[in-house]
Amino acid sequence: MQITDIQEGNVVVISPVGRIDSTTAAELESACEEHVARGARRLLLDLGGTQYVSSAGLRVFLVVGKKLQRVGGRLALCNMQPLVREVMAIAGFDRILTTADSRGAGLAKLI
Repeated sequence: MQITDIQEGNVVVISPVGRIDSTTAAELESACEEHVARGARRLLLDLGGTQYVSSAGLRVFLVVGKKLQRVGGRLALCNMQPLVREVMAIAGFDRILTTADSRGAGLAKLI
């Protein structure tokens, strides 16, 4: 998995490319936690390049979301591929996490 990040206003956009599974989830969690530790309070995960998310990846979304909530921040996910969107829906995560169809819509939900 490859991870890039960019600051857009007061939102850090993190874009993981590849699969988020048991071998890569810790890398994504670490990248998110580094931004929170440096003071980021709004994270947007752009999943446009993510082909698959396992339960380990879902756990990362929950852990990062809860850490941000504790410090008054927010997490949103956007640009989900159909398979990722289906996994999120089956797990019920689409009801407990903020999601958006596009990066622009995701940014709007965090501002």
